[in-house]
Amino acid sequence: MTAAQRRRLAAVFAAAGITLGAAACSSSTGTATSGGALSYDRVRSTALDLFKTKSSTCPFGLDLGKALTGAGITGAVAPAVTDGRSVRGNAGDGLPAQPWPSGATHPPSMPEQPATPPHAEITCSYTVGPSTVGIDLLAVPKNDYAVSLMLPSVQAAGLLDVDQLSRFSTDRPAVGQTRITPGKGTVAVARIAVEGEGDLALTLAQDTHDADPDPALAGEPLRKAAESLAAQLH
Repeated sequence: MTAAQRRRLAAVFAAAGITLGAAACSSSTGTATSGGALSYDRVRSTALDLFKTKSSTCPFGLDLGKALTGAGITGAVAPAVTDGRSVRGNAGDGLPAQPWPSGATHPPSMPEQPATPPHAEITCSYTVGPSTVGIDLLAVPKNDYAVSLMLPSVQAAGLLDVDQLSRFSTDRPAVGQTRITPGKGTVAVARIAVEGEGDLALTLAQDTHDADPDPALAGEPLRKAAESLAAQLH
């Protein structure tokens, strides 16, 4: 099995943990709540609208410039426009349980990869000085699933090895909390109360694919900015 396959499987196992009833406790300091302003249906409807319509306005009152300033992060903020848009939306109907890839080792209690629920996702991309930063909002109609579905992207943007990913998954934020990823601290993850049933998570992350991480957009300042964004939602 290749290293890339092992990383993907690590993310699957971490995501499966919540399905098996793993604890979702957190050691994050501080809280961020939206007061349950958003429902899954509202996020999904907005995501589908953004899939069809080009936009450079992040929805639900999200203001990255204000959040960064409040966290003490400087730098000019502007939409990172690609193909006429900096905001994108998408929604999926979920997947049934799937067979494991050939050669994959899995726990006896997990004969198949767990099913995934429907979800809706909105991404807002910005430049902050020379860096690119993304806000990602993910809503799921089932409780305690959103962070799990975000783990592969959190692993990539957070530059996490398998042990770091497992640690973050185990110590994920509870609703109303915001946590920073271990290591270089380039991803902040907030869990937000929803209206009705479901789960809602927000990430604020550097684009670390083509550039070295900017330490000014990491660690506690990034966590505070994500916490502020979570509080802005309405």
